[in-house]
Amino acid sequence: MDWEERINMDRMRRYRMGRVKQQMERMKLGAILSINEWNMRYMTSTWNAYWTTPASGLRYSMFPVTKDSPILYEQGEIGYHARQMAPWLHKVKVAMTGAGWIGRVMGPAGHEQQLKKFCQQIVDDLKQAGVEKETLAMDVWDPGIVAEFQRLGIKVSADGAAAMLEARRIKNRDEIECLRTAATISDAMFGAVARAIRPGVKESELCGIAHKTAYDLGARIYSGVFVTSGPFAWPNPRDESDRIIRPGDILYMDTYNTAYMGYKTCVYRTYSCGKASQEAKDDYKLALDWLYDAINIIRAGVTTREIAEKWPSGPEVWKDIHVISEDQTAGSNWAHGIGLTLYEPPIIWRAVSLNPPDIPLEENMTFAIETQHGRPGKHGVRIEEMVRVTKSGVEVMTKFPVDEILEVPLV
Repeated sequence: MDWEERINMDRMRRYRMGRVKQQMERMKLGAILSINEWNMRYMTSTWNAYWTTPASGLRYSMFPVTKDSPILYEQGEIGYHARQMAPWLHKVKVAMTGAGWIGRVMGPAGHEQQLKKFCQQIVDDLKQAGVEKETLAMDVWDPGIVAEFQRLGIKVSADGAAAMLEARRIKNRDEIECLRTAATISDAMFGAVARAIRPGVKESELCGIAHKTAYDLGARIYSGVFVTSGPFAWPNPRDESDRIIRPGDILYMDTYNTAYMGYKTCVYRTYSCGKASQEAKDDYKLALDWLYDAINIIRAGVTTREIAEKWPSGPEVWKDIHVISEDQTAGSNWAHGIGLTLYEPPIIWRAVSLNPPDIPLEENMTFAIETQHGRPGKHGVRIEEMVRVTKSGVEVMTKFPVDEILEVPLV
């Protein structure tokens, strides 16, 4: 609508490019060369068909610290459209296809030929930007590319990924609004699935309903979303099948990798097909307490250790599924930064966060935070919220109810 700003795309683009420049200046880099599709999206605000990912080398970008915007090297003739649609970019050039995994399927001679073209193209643009004597940071480390750059006299480092993750760590108001919108779509997906749960429906059917809801509301899903149910929901398999839902089943759904403008969700909700057992309700209450004991202390300045301390020892509470080490609890009771990718800094997890150094949270960090519990052969429950860190507390961006298992009537 022309009378509501909502997301200011130009402001978001300028903020993201500014964050990348800040990191290059802080780390004393001459340029960042990005082959990772999400780093490319962050710095260029462009996207291409999903077959050009992940880190394929079919397209790439470079941001010289001396320029105000990056160079996009676009795949084939697609650059024709990018030149029309992305006027904020410094240059749009044809990609020399040969970096990344695509080069490896060309055969040795073709790979060597294209790799040399790729590196020479980058070197020429480094010289044009006046940074050929400075460090070129790569976000995807390829020994063949590194060797060719070194042969051409370019100093390279593997710091590109770290620089980009640091840039992406703090969101501006428009990125946060993208995440809120993604969370809103997640809420709708949960509602649509709740209306479809009944004896005889399959897990895969419920996933299809969730996908349709997301696409109807303007989202895209990047290899995500699952529903799991009944005895297969504990331990969490993190995938769905064609299992048929039965009366009394507990089931949960994760909307992970549902995205709005590239910004991802990761949200769980738990349902019951008919009445839930008291055991399931008790387990859910425990998981909910673990979740909100952590959420309720989040604010700028609180450390990752303080949050991880709110969760119980995995080996103590999950002996029945043979957990003997926190290394087995990766992805269980934990929190992860979220933005253009599902996992962004920092990860909060007892295996790493109870050890120094403590990482303080900062205003406008965004997280997904999740907990789970269950009983083997019976049921599993899982809950997850998306949150934004504020100076004085936390904004919970997800709104679909979590107070109790959502009991869906059988008829």
